Amino acid sequence: MIREKLGMIFSSRVFYIIFSFLVAIALWMYVEITENQLQQLTVQNVQIVRKNAELLTDRDLFIASMSQEMVNMTFECTRSVASKLKNTTLSAEIDLAGVNSRGNVTLDIEIVYPPGIDAEMAGLTSISVNRISLYIDRLESRHIPVNVSYNGGAAESYIQDPPEFSPQTITVSGPTDVVSRVGTALVYVLRENLTSTYTDDLPFVLLDENGEGFEEYLGDQLIASEETIHVTIPIRMMKEVVLTIEFSYGSGATQQNTSYTVVPPTITIAGNVEDVRDYNSINLGTIDLTRFDYSNTFPFTIVVPNYFTRISGETEANVVVDILGLDMKHLSVSNIQLLNEPDGYITEIRTPSLDVRIRGRTEDLESLTEANIRVVANLADDISPGTQRVPARVYVDGIDGDVGAVGTYYITVSISTVSITEDTFTDS
Repeated sequence: MIREKLGMIFSSRVFYIIFSFLVAIALWMYVEITENQLQQLTVQNVQIVRKNAELLTDRDLFIASMSQEMVNMTFECTRSVASKLKNTTLSAEIDLAGVNSRGNVTLDIEIVYPPGIDAEMAGLTSISVNRISLYIDRLESRHIPVNVSYNGGAAESYIQDPPEFSPQTITVSGPTDVVSRVGTALVYVLRENLTSTYTDDLPFVLLDENGEGFEEYLGDQLIASEETIHVTIPIRMMKEVVLTIEFSYGSGATQQNTSYTVVPPTITIAGNVEDVRDYNSINLGTIDLTRFDYSNTFPFTIVVPNYFTRISGETEANVVVDILGLDMKHLSVSNIQLLNEPDGYITEIRTPSLDVRIRGRTEDLESLTEANIRVVANLADDISPGTQRVPARVYVDGIDGDVGAVGTYYITVSISTVSITEDTFTDS
């Protein structure tokens, strides 16, 4: 009977509500007692922050020495507060606003707590030191040169140019006796066998007038206007490129019977990797094979694009040309004609005949006679009264083979104005 009644009570909804309420109260009381219970906490290595440090620089002063950089603190506080007190959230400030002259100074430490925590909540019980001693010295400044040291060189088939860097001078400040010893700011580039231009912002070291570094305690007293130097190591690709020539074929000369040699055949250039990689040749120009008989040597200036540098040094090349397997026939031609004779002028050919040289294969030249050749001068350009030499062109007609004149030809032409007389006019 009793067991049945207890079973009814334990299984009722009212029992579960009352039981849950009592458990919640018990848990709340446990948390309150635990969280609000005071405990001791020691935070070590809390950084000392220099407040208004920029005012020292404005007054040409600086901190030459400082009794210590960090402090230790002990607190008595609740667990929730203790969880927020760390050396990364706490700081110990000294205010430099009142420091106006050189000498020894002692400043009080002010503790800065994390947001939401005040001094009463933190419950500071002790601090390793309450005051910081400093020695303030006069700030001396001077400009020193920057130098870059790179000995890693370029990879094979590449060339290294002198380092470029900015700024080329920096300002160093500190005690007079230390600043006066600074000779240079040296940047070390720790790379080797570069195959492309290297650029980076790199740190530097201050060296004295003898090229030696400063002891750590002296180096700590120096302040530089820059933290890094922008350094570029220009690297260019070297490449051997072929010197090429083009030909204007004719008068029997073809690609098959033309032999040539370029001296030198190649030159070495250098430039940006992207430009040089696909650059394989330099064209010297064009040779007209109808301007000479069989062999000739032509000098050419080697023109290198402005964005390349010639490494091998050659500025001129000679092209030796030989035309092989052809023969020459000399003829005196009297069939001389004029084109585009100007209106209002009288023209007269003063060259009765012209000796021409016709080149071609022997079998093609056998049937060639004077009757196949005409000489034509075009008077269309720059014609003025007087006797003058004008260029002429030689045409070969009626021959199936590849033959033609070689050389340059001129004829003499007399040009005069038409005289106007009364007989010229007729009554209308």
